[in-house]
Amino acid sequence: MPPPRTFDTLSRSLAWDGCFNVRDLGGLETAAGGRTRRGAVVRADNVRGLSAAGWQAAFDHGVRRLVDLRFEGEGPGEPSPPEGVEVVGVSLFGQHDLEVARAFEERMRNEDDVASVWAAGYIDTLENSPERVATAVAAVSDTDHADGVVIHCFAGKDRTGIVSALLLGVADVPDEVIAADYEESGPNVKLLFGDWLATADTEAELELRQRLVQAPAETMVAVLAWLRESVGGAAGYLRQAGLTDAQIARLRTRLLEPA
Repeated sequence: MPPPRTFDTLSRSLAWDGCFNVRDLGGLETAAGGRTRRGAVVRADNVRGLSAAGWQAAFDHGVRRLVDLRFEGEGPGEPSPPEGVEVVGVSLFGQHDLEVARAFEERMRNEDDVASVWAAGYIDTLENSPERVATAVAAVSDTDHADGVVIHCFAGKDRTGIVSALLLGVADVPDEVIAADYEESGPNVKLLFGDWLATADTEAELELRQRLVQAPAETMVAVLAWLRESVGGAAGYLRQAGLTDAQIARLRTRLLEPA
């Protein structure tokens, strides 16, 4: 049986051994002057790499469910989570397609504005895969209120960033605060991919890799503006994607500190 939940109420960044990009979505101010609740949802890079001490830290933080946003089979042979942690798998980007990946890399090589390339990719996912997005968010909403949830992908930046932005949008966290949370991933992801960056064999390849690990706030500002202009914001998007009013209400209850 996992131990009782305890956590540092002063820091959103979490030091879980084996991960590089972990933080609590709690502690952020809402537009109405409230706060998001600590211990409810954590965003992370691939938690399957946690050490025993890292898993203990996750348990101590209250984590009982993982929402894994990676491609099916993205981590072959990796260890299962310890007993007591439930996994919900939702491949946010669908099936891995090498041609799509290569086309994206070409855009990233050729465009001067990295933020706009990332934003276009995220908006494409929101426009064309609402059922997968809704399933991922519902996996957070439908968890027992007392349990903590981790949403993660590989780096904790892109797929995790999309879902985190929707959750914080439902909680009425201002756009600039959501964008700042997204931007926090940049330095962490650079550490995660340090060896990959160091082994680039040409200057052009290094420049591409450096672009791929960036998390400019302008990316999420553009995505949130698209959500607001297209469907009235995160809650409107999720309703159109299939979440019920009851599920959205449960999200608010999970994400917000009591008044």
